[in-house]
Amino acid sequence: MDPADEKTVAALDSYLHDVQAGRPSSREHLLADHPELAGALACLDDLDELAAKDEDDIPTIAQTGPAAPVARNLPILDNYEIECELGRGGMGIVYKARQKDLDRTVALKMILSGQLATDEHRARFRDEARFAARLQHPNIVSIYEVGEILGQPYFAMQYIGGPSLARQLRHGPLAPEQAAHLVLAVAQAVAHLHQHGVIHRDLKPSNILLDEESRPFVTDFGLVKMMAGDTQRTSTGVIVGTPSYMSPEQAAKSALVGPLSDVYSLGAILYETLTGRPPFHEATPLDTLVHVLESEPAPPRQLNHAVPADLELICLRCLEKDPARRYPSAAALARDLQRFLQGDAIEARPASIGQRLARWARREPALIAHLVTLGGCTLIAQGAYQLSVDVPLDFHLKIMGTLVAWIACSYGCQVLLNRPELSERMKFIWAWLDVVFFSSLLYFDDAIATPLVIGYPLLIAASGLWFRDALVWFTTIMSMISYAVLVGFEWHSIIDAHKNLMFEVSLAVLGFVVTYQVRRVRALSRYYERRSLP
Repeated sequence: MDPADEKTVAALDSYLHDVQAGRPSSREHLLADHPELAGALACLDDLDELAAKDEDDIPTIAQTGPAAPVARNLPILDNYEIECELGRGGMGIVYKARQKDLDRTVALKMILSGQLATDEHRARFRDEARFAARLQHPNIVSIYEVGEILGQPYFAMQYIGGPSLARQLRHGPLAPEQAAHLVLAVAQAVAHLHQHGVIHRDLKPSNILLDEESRPFVTDFGLVKMMAGDTQRTSTGVIVGTPSYMSPEQAAKSALVGPLSDVYSLGAILYETLTGRPPFHEATPLDTLVHVLESEPAPPRQLNHAVPADLELICLRCLEKDPARRYPSAAALARDLQRFLQGDAIEARPASIGQRLARWARREPALIAHLVTLGGCTLIAQGAYQLSVDVPLDFHLKIMGTLVAWIACSYGCQVLLNRPELSERMKFIWAWLDVVFFSSLLYFDDAIATPLVIGYPLLIAASGLWFRDALVWFTTIMSMISYAVLVGFEWHSIIDAHKNLMFEVSLAVLGFVVTYQVRRVRALSRYYERRSLP
């Protein structure tokens, strides 16, 4: 695929992912950069009016706004009069219905595939109903009735007439105090889950419903897990949950997944209510999972200056990579949010200098790798100059100037890389600058025939860490061209033409191998993404 086409597809995929997840996304900005997508977006708008909404946009229970029209061949239940379809997800479909005997409005959930559902789907559906029915809390959606008719399992639950939190956040972040009040109520509901031995594992804004008074309700228990004995019914090796809101141990499918994983998800929800975006949301689920495992989120106050410092501390404590550094429970998080709202001293403490440096290093891994490597090279070059009397000053200044300029450009690239609209192109620009600066060092040092040329293969291998096959090929081609240019300056290297050709071929082979591995990882990511849908 042409690199330009890949960028267009990636931009459209990112836009659709934002829309489906209920996050603000600029349609105008997308069309400004990619006017060729106008027809595709118009077609998607038409389809959106006809098709059921995505699971991340419409959760298990009703939301405000126009409901889907009643479909034909609706299931017939004696005690329920189905009014309209509210939404559907990977496994279930939800209707708005009137319960005749009690004359009340309910949300009625059934298995999407009906009688064709597998035994595993039916078991998970029954588990969801059973787990939810045992929970009684003012901020958890209540289950009224569980039943089955003509082989079709169903359960009736409390109807919530307001939007989901995901839909609410489309309009931007909440006021800090409003966000704290909302997450406080959700944390208390999650603490109630944990007291009953239940881990939710899929807490996210689309699974939090708001009533007419903006009171939150936790819903969707399709991925719950019991603390005493694992009742999850997913295939071995499959990651369950939503990447932007799952904890690092959940992303790694670690045995450490427990109540503190829900605490992390609560922190991710608080982060989005304060900033308008989740801690991590990349172009693909694979990229998001990599950041969840390895990176640190930008501090909320960096994205929204109105966020109080204490509320930022509470949020970042929830998002600690190490579960032991988070709040010990959802109840402890709720208590600290209560202290914040009352104006009392909170339990969360500012990070030490060492912790801040560690967070910064995880937040900017590419920059740190450049700084450590180039800083070490600078020290070596300076030491060699101090210890040797044969190093000319002009030569030393060229080497040091190149290294310093490389460091400065790396810092600038990282700053621009953090801007979403520039992220993809900056990866290519940074890779190009790395090749140019490295080639300049080889040229100034007359080191084309030395082991230092190993830097080219290292740059190609490092480009694979971005998981972009086009970027790997770009770095490979740039390295081959740069090496050929340097060889051209060395007239005596014609004698070793066969060695130079072998090195060029080895660079091409390495680029192919790295690209192949990147494509394999992405293919596996798509496979597990499909299998992990609830």
